[in-house]
Amino acid sequence: MINYSRLIYKLKRNLSTFSNKITKNLTKPKSKFFFQVLYGLLENQTVLLSEISRALKEKISLKKTIDRLSRNLKNFDNQDEIKENYINAIESFIDDDTIFCCDKSDIVKPASKELELLDRVRDGSTGKIEDGYDTFEVAALTSKHEMPISVYSHIYSTLEKDFKSQNIETLKGLDFVKKHFGNRGIYTADRWYDNNFFFKEFTKENAERKFVIRAKMNRNVIYKNKSMNILDVANLYKGKYVTYFKDKHGK
Repeated sequence: MINYSRLIYKLKRNLSTFSNKITKNLTKPKSKFFFQVLYGLLENQTVLLSEISRALKEKISLKKTIDRLSRNLKNFDNQDEIKENYINAIESFIDDDTIFCCDKSDIVKPASKELELLDRVRDGSTGKIEDGYDTFEVAALTSKHEMPISVYSHIYSTLEKDFKSQNIETLKGLDFVKKHFGNRGIYTADRWYDNNFFFKEFTKENAERKFVIRAKMNRNVIYKNKSMNILDVANLYKGKYVTYFKDKHGK
């Protein structure tokens, strides 16, 4: 039988340890605020401040809890410190065999009307054009951790004043990863990144990035000094390819 009280205590303790690592340079009030928001997000699975406040179950009125969190959120300006501390906390997991999964995605908000810079984006799940935001994510697959580790996550709108292009937003994320992890890891990306902009970026002088990009079916490559469709080139190579691997139990 599962001892839920003990499990919850253990989870809160682990969450507190993680929170302390990435808020180590912050004041105690800000560190406490960060932990409470983190706990509320996980407990009630929502970003609504009212629901985060409910999760805390404080011995004061709900309104007072909401007001306090709202004030703290308004005055919180330590995002860069949090980001750097987080990267330092996960750096030991990243090595030359790490797979950096790069993904352009979206967050749709079809019922929202008041969110700032609400854009029109393609919902990747349905293919429909909806109100929302584009995102760029990089997650690391490592041999030292069972679950993917978030490395970079950015939400943006094409309506932002300084927005230039989705390629530039992606480049910001790639540069962030390279800045913090150097030439470690292998970058992987889907067909959306099969264009000359990213090929030039990954192969430019001194880039030294290992990468795999899933090619589009109409992609041509130079093979023996001739331009050929990539599928035709692939079909020239016959044979079976086998990869042997073991699970966490060594089987």
